[in-house]
Amino acid sequence: MPEKKKTTMSVAEMRKLLGLKKTDSYWLVHKNCFETIMVNGKMRIVIDSFEKWYANQIKHKKVEGPPPGEELKAYSYSVRDIAQLLSIDEASVYYLIKRDQIPTFKVETWTRIRKDDFEKWYASQNKHRTQEDREKDAQLEAETLTMPEMARELYISRKDVYNILSKKENSGVFDIVVIADKKRITRASFERWYASQSEYRKLSDRTPEELAQIRMTEKKREAPRLEVDPDKPSYNVRETAVLMDLTPDEVRQLIRDGKLAAKKYGATYIVRRETIDWWTTQQKLFAES
Repeated sequence: MPEKKKTTMSVAEMRKLLGLKKTDSYWLVHKNCFETIMVNGKMRIVIDSFEKWYANQIKHKKVEGPPPGEELKAYSYSVRDIAQLLSIDEASVYYLIKRDQIPTFKVETWTRIRKDDFEKWYASQNKHRTQEDREKDAQLEAETLTMPEMARELYISRKDVYNILSKKENSGVFDIVVIADKKRITRASFERWYASQSEYRKLSDRTPEELAQIRMTEKKREAPRLEVDPDKPSYNVRETAVLMDLTPDEVRQLIRDGKLAAKKYGATYIVRRETIDWWTTQQKLFAES
């Protein structure tokens, strides 16, 4: 006759199983962590209930046996798990939880996130990536270029790049993808556009003489960057160029074209701080649209 399976254990057996002191073991019983029954006037712990509790907590570990939290870890992540998944620190995870209102729950004093809630949040954004997706992104990045990269390749300003992208005749010409929360142009669509026009030329297609002239121009631009107080009410052209990340010539052209409001005092243009803020905001909105 097969031996009957043991269904309960004493509090002392549970205490020995977890390597606890008497007070700690009775505290678990007092908190109703698992089901208990009375047998012949003595309290006993239902083993199935204990194992269910053990698989859904991470504080207590058996002296000998599998690690705790098997079920808990199957359906949820700790803050540390997510930090490792996304290659960020734990403080950043707590910030994301608060900012994006990611649902959480507590196990003892530890914050955890259900895996389905994490996956829902993860699918809603593009900035933070797992290692697996970063490897996929690297393949896509090799087949795409950013707007600044396009500007460098053609030796033009970023403003010129945005002008190219916004032209009616280029509508639908460039294929745009978003990788890690940044818009990128597919290399294939860029090359198709490049082959269809003659106004812009890559640096790789310039003559040695042209490249020498470009190097000379760049050398002249290597003057120390102007330090600008960001809290002034108004700025001259050179200061405005620093704040808008443009050259002084580009700022003057914007003013002449009526795209940047400025007041002229003698031979000097003065641009107000709120005008610069408005322009940079518009550029950011355009880049994100």
